[in-house]
Order: sequence, then structure tokens, then C-alpha cells
Amino acid sequence: MLVNVDENGLALGGYDPISYVDGVPAPGTDQQTSKHAGATYRFASPEHKLKFDTDPDGHVPRYGGYCAFAASQNRLTPGDPQVWRIIDGQLLLFANTDFRDQFEKDPQGNRQKADANWPGLVAKYGKLN
Repeated sequence: MLVNVDENGLALGGYDPISYVDGVPAPGTDQQTSKHAGATYRFASPEHKLKFDTDPDGHVPRYGGYCAFAASQNRLTPGDPQVWRIIDGQLLLFANTDFRDQFEKDPQGNRQKADANWPGLVAKYGKLN
């Protein structure tokens, strides 16, 4: 397992993972949280928490919240929760806007590379749970 979290185990910098679908990442609250795969996620509303809880794997960022472009280059770089895209229904984070722009030059090819590299990155940097 490999999830980008802060020192308190908080994923996405506290942003609500469901809010990305609405096009504007919203901060979650301490009152609405769920744990999944060793990370704590916050939500802006009870409805968002419920939606996440019914299918957490469908709502967590791809590549554990690490930068999708870096993963396509077989590197591990934390993703910035404010630099993102949803591609094929999956939330992808990027370290910066330049990496996002590079990724978007060939989104399908870069996704294939990142998908191929991800198991090795997890094996190298992840932890067993």
C-alpha cells in the first residue's frame, strides 16, 4: 500500500475527494472523516462521506495521491491536491501545473506508463498493512 499522507495520516491535504467531481475541490471537516487504506479522508458533507464509504476505491486518487506524471516517469513525487484532473473517471493529482501539462500531451500513453510503473513504486516505497 502506498498513499500520500501528511504526518497525521491525512490524505489530499484535507480536501474532500468527492468534491473534485463537482469541479471545485472543497476542504473537508474534522466532523466528517473516513479511513481507507491507512489514510484519513475528510468530507464537506455527510452525503459526500456516505458516497465515499459505499465505494472508497472508486473515489480515492489514483496512484495513492502521488503525481501521475512522475509515476509515468517511474518516480515518486507528492501530488498537489490543487493541481488535478479527472481522466476516465479517476482523480489524478500532479506535483505542479507543468507536470499536469506534460501529462496532458499524451494522457493515454502516460496513464499506461504510470499504470505499468505503479506496482514497482509500491513495492519499493510502500508498506504492508
